Amino acid sequence: MIARRALVVELPSVDCDILRLQALTNLAYRYKELKICPDDIPRTACTMLYKRSFNLEFGTKPKRWFARQWLPMTVLRIQNGARRGDSGAPLLLDLDRGVMKLRYICHAEVPIPRWVYDRIREGGDIVFAMLGLKDGVPAVMLVAERSVEPYEPESLLPVDVNSWKHGIVWALIKGGRIVSEGRERPDLRFIDNLYRKSVGLEELHGRLVRIGVSCDHLDAEAQHARSKLHRYLRDYPQWLASKIVRKALKHKSKVVVDRALEESWRDLLEEGLSRSEAKIQMAGVRRFIKLLETQLKWHGVPYEFKRLPSRVCPNCEVEMEELPGRRMKCPRCGLEEDRDRIPILWALKLT
Repeated sequence: MIARRALVVELPSVDCDILRLQALTNLAYRYKELKICPDDIPRTACTMLYKRSFNLEFGTKPKRWFARQWLPMTVLRIQNGARRGDSGAPLLLDLDRGVMKLRYICHAEVPIPRWVYDRIREGGDIVFAMLGLKDGVPAVMLVAERSVEPYEPESLLPVDVNSWKHGIVWALIKGGRIVSEGRERPDLRFIDNLYRKSVGLEELHGRLVRIGVSCDHLDAEAQHARSKLHRYLRDYPQWLASKIVRKALKHKSKVVVDRALEESWRDLLEEGLSRSEAKIQMAGVRRFIKLLETQLKWHGVPYEFKRLPSRVCPNCEVEMEELPGRRMKCPRCGLEEDRDRIPILWALKLT
């Protein structure tokens, strides 16, 4: 099985029209037989689109005519003085010097991120890359791949995915019993304070601008708070996904993920959160699921997505009654448990 992971690296200013290259990539997807190569486009770009595409991964096929599709590129790697890959590749990774160079199509040079060396130590290789714009900034997407076979599981690791408010609940099941369990969630107070600070500053800035008062510092403070919130919500899912995968590898577990996102979304709205606050929470949860799946594949951890009920009794399979504080009680057998622990009890039945 081939597993892949990707990292986007921003570039300094480049000397080519990346938007135009992305448009040509979109056309190449749809009309590969036409080979549209304008005279003012570097010949290497057309080579990537029409001659090298048989061994490149484009990613998701564009659904719209004007979708910005990233340009695929081969990669030349230099390590321990040896060269591997396409000698005419637009992207050069000099692992000995720690420098990444973009050539032929555009010209730029940046340090190789530590991520690349980590993937190589894990047995991966940077076999291709993609050139495009991320939030309007020129960037290269490095794609690492490795061949891996899932191991034979010796335990089960169910993961019940809820909103950040109620956390990600996991348990380690060995020999038909729960060995350990836990609930993971970010610092909700920190998230709430940053969100309310940024919104309050933006509203104040807007009111002052409307009456002709200059207050650029308020806008800068609001952007700083937004950026800090974004970084936290970006990094926490990465950390949590890595923690789950490390635990699965340590115990040779099969991971079963219950991702009832629509139910979590409704719960947040019913509990009084605004739609914008709920979106922030759920965006982080979706990122966690995506990162978790990517890392599970990369490390060869067997996994599946499976619905584990949280409102049905795992003993007698009847609808449970909901009590205050997210407690559930079975009207037939009297089982009373935290609602987020019910899926873990259902997972016990899978062993």
